[in-house]
Amino acid sequence: MKDFEDWGIYADFYDRQDWSGLVVYCEKEVVLDPSDLHTAERLVEAYHLNGNYEKAIEFASQIYQKYPDIPAFQDMILDALFALGKTEEDFDWIECPTVIRLSSNVANMCYNYLRPKRKPRDLYDLCLELQKQGYLAFSEHELLEFLQLDSRFIFNSDGPITTKISIRRKSKSRTKKCT
Repeated sequence: MKDFEDWGIYADFYDRQDWSGLVVYCEKEVVLDPSDLHTAERLVEAYHLNGNYEKAIEFASQIYQKYPDIPAFQDMILDALFALGKTEEDFDWIECPTVIRLSSNVANMCYNYLRPKRKPRDLYDLCLELQKQGYLAFSEHELLEFLQLDSRFIFNSDGPITTKISIRRKSKSRTKKCT
């Protein structure tokens, strides 16, 4: 997508949720400039939105083979695999990705991230921190529900998007010394 007008066409398909039209448009764009990785990424996304998970994997894997260090294509392959009910084991990786699933380890990573923080943090902040470790095989909402089961966390919320999370701190007992 070379200019704003091209982006507007893409956005129009997206806004109308015309996924099959988006696929056709993105396929044409890839033919016009097969070396543009952003265009390739949008085509994989269009395949995924249209439910063409096998095509998404097939096309993304071609790019992945050339550029295995670009995490976006690795993540898109994982998205499509999981949408098909498969796992990361069902793909021939050059280097196996790190897939993070909800576990006590995730809760501990969140706790350790929040421990030095004085102010509560957004759920989004926790997800960004976790993404540094690998591909998240869960949504923000699933993470929130999971952490709500852990008594170490405190939630201040008007809704899932505005949730602020902090940890329970051990109160220091203050005793008065008599002199």
